[in-house]
Amino acid sequence: MKRILALIVAVFALTRPALAEDIRIDLSNYLSLTPGNWNNIGNIAGLTNNLVDFPTGNVTNVSIDGTGGPWQDFYGDDPVTFPNQDWLIQPATQDGAGLQQGQTGTYVISNLAYTYYKVEIVSARTSFDYLNTITVNGALADRTYQGTPVVTPWGSTTDGLTPSNWLIWDNVMAINGVITIMDVADANTLGILNAIRIVTVPEPASFAMAGIGAAFILAAIGRRRGRIA
Repeated sequence: MKRILALIVAVFALTRPALAEDIRIDLSNYLSLTPGNWNNIGNIAGLTNNLVDFPTGNVTNVSIDGTGGPWQDFYGDDPVTFPNQDWLIQPATQDGAGLQQGQTGTYVISNLAYTYYKVEIVSARTSFDYLNTITVNGALADRTYQGTPVVTPWGSTTDGLTPSNWLIWDNVMAINGVITIMDVADANTLGILNAIRIVTVPEPASFAMAGIGAAFILAAIGRRRGRIA
């Protein structure tokens, strides 16, 4: 029994690093702060170091940098009608990092410890349908939270706020520990990003290791039962 427990601990130790980062970012402190282990970014056009991991509350080496960008504090979902769902809680959408007409803003997420991440980005605005072309490492989103088609440009009211939806990139490679997020505001509207989540995607090797470990555990249990019988 002790050997089986040791195997379980070993498998957990080997696979746990693949699930080690879940960074949740509320852009702008203009109207409110999101509680818990959210990273509330007040310096939206500057550098914020040592972002906090949401599940553990541990300080990480991860940073977000909007230095040199034209980001401004904007109203977002003013009356906070966007529902709490999945990882997103209120008042994360109430305000956001905004862009004037035709402007381009970039956020660089640095010092990421692992290789692949899922990136989720919320763009929501009350009444004014800001049009945003949002890319992560130069690519458009893979899907949306609600399963609807990815729309480009993304309307912050029609595509974001009204259906309570956001954009998702499933397997983003952190190149030298860096992921780059870009928003281009339409020439005739403003642009906005409200919230971002960056969470580690387990690599195939981790799944294989877990499978091998599980097989060893099952085999050990089978042998033990055979001896008892």
